[in-house]
Parts: sequence; structure tokens; C-alpha cells
Amino acid sequence: MDDLWVFTKRTINPKVVHVSTWEEFKKLAITLHPEFMAYTLQKAPLSLPPLGLRLVFATESAQYVFLDFAHDNTFRKTRLIMYFPEGGGDAYFKEEDLKNFIQTELDRKDISIISFEVLGY
Repeated sequence: MDDLWVFTKRTINPKVVHVSTWEEFKKLAITLHPEFMAYTLQKAPLSLPPLGLRLVFATESAQYVFLDFAHDNTFRKTRLIMYFPEGGGDAYFKEEDLKNFIQTELDRKDISIISFEVLGY
């Protein structure tokens, strides 16, 4: 629950910065060196499959938000692979793929990647 306390402490009345490209979000994350990054999957009815990925990290003064949307079998900006269950069903991605991607892109093994669901969202 320390992650919840840190996230709550850092996000009381912050400025929210929406970052449109993965490269810019990555550059900010490298420069600002957050302790952790939170993510959530959300419905995105205009995407095929209808899936969106939200990544967020916070500093003392701002929350940085990056959105990515599905296109065919990957997310459009990060190129993370989506999987489809045999016999039909909703597309999904593997949390381990996301963690490996972020740690590799930021060249950091010490960053925690947590789901917003863990934070109660």
C-alpha cells in the first residue's frame, strides 16, 4: 500500500500533462525518474479491437499521462502486442510484456509498474 500513499500524496491538485507521443513520454520518464508508473486498460470503442492503454506517472508538480490505442494486433504508438483467445473473446495484453517494454525503453529495472486496479481505480 506504500505505492497508493505515494501516488495519492503526489497527485493532490497536480497539473495534468497529456503527452501525445511515446518518445516524448519516454524522454520525460527518463528525465524525471519516477519511482513507479501506473497503467490501466480501458474501452476504446473507436479502436479495433476496442482497447486503450493509459500510462501515468506523477511528480511533485504534475501528473504525466500517455494514451495508446489498439490497431489490429498491436497498440498503435508503443507497438505492444495484443493477444486474442482461441475461439473468440476480448483482446488482451500480457502485463509482463508491458513491464519488460517500459523497463527496456527507460533502461531501468528499478521502476515499479503497477495497475490502477491495485490503487483502487
